[in-house]
Amino acid sequence: MARKTSSRPGRAARPTGRRAAEAAREKARRQWRTVAVVGAGLGVFAVVVALSRAPASTAPAAASTAPAAQGYRADRTAFDLPALTGDGHVRLADHRGRPVVVNFFASWCVYCNEELPGFVQVARATHGGVDFVGVQTSDTGDGVAMARRFDLAGAGFSLARDIGAAPGSDLWSSFGSDGLPVTAFYDRNGALVDFSGGMLTQQALEDRLRKNYGVDVRAAEAANLVQPVIPLIPPGAAELIRTNAGNPSFVVLDARPPADFAAGHIPDAVDVDATAADFRQRLGALDHTASYVVYSGTADASAAATATMHDLGFRHVYDITSGIAGWRQAGLPVTR
Repeated sequence: MARKTSSRPGRAARPTGRRAAEAAREKARRQWRTVAVVGAGLGVFAVVVALSRAPASTAPAAASTAPAAQGYRADRTAFDLPALTGDGHVRLADHRGRPVVVNFFASWCVYCNEELPGFVQVARATHGGVDFVGVQTSDTGDGVAMARRFDLAGAGFSLARDIGAAPGSDLWSSFGSDGLPVTAFYDRNGALVDFSGGMLTQQALEDRLRKNYGVDVRAAEAANLVQPVIPLIPPGAAELIRTNAGNPSFVVLDARPPADFAAGHIPDAVDVDATAADFRQRLGALDHTASYVVYSGTADASAAATATMHDLGFRHVYDITSGIAGWRQAGLPVTR
């Protein structure tokens, strides 16, 4: 998601247009698929990225029809899933008579986090004319917190958990996809009419609604709005940095003091020192419309720095939650 820049934040290169930057990132993303390898124990998981061509649309595999416990079903033609919170059900049949967009997400998935603001804007703009369903899948992380962060329920999403052996992924697997995010489109009769394997930009989602349902959406551009701070684990952050190499509107910020920065930092990072008295003034000199990946020595320190950036109106901020220690432990590169 890195680029060379001045070591003084106030002199960071001015970004190109947001749409152009988004298009450049999307081109890079289409060359990659993110596959989760989920570990047990204390809920530890890692993101493994496999180099392969991710098609924008693919023919789903045969549906699973085996009933699950409590009557849940991972049949993609008639799914019946547990609600993400509480004891309710989320059924495809309950949406009969309205077009339905089903988006699969996981808390570890970088591009799920990237696409959801656009989905929220589009969902709100349809004014209930299209139903949106969000399904947490293949995830040992906190899908509830992720849904709350983007206010998916407030945007009208019905929220569900996938089923099957932990972490549940039977419905997602029935589509024959090996990566996230993915999105399925159903017509008013509950028939699957389209399927996207890979991240959808806001514009791409609007185009799909127009093509599949004849719904012309004019949603406010999510990229122009302040978004929630997005937490990242080191492998996900590294992938985002890699795919944005050379993007002048993407910056890695090290929030540690200069001595710690000099002892070892993420390549091409810019030191902003969150402990300095003029930290807010330094941030004020940065372009608030650019994208920033932020890390520090501890989770609390980076959270405080990113919270300050959010309060100042930065639109796109990512937090490497385990800091430089987690980055090192993941075997990722450090330079001096």
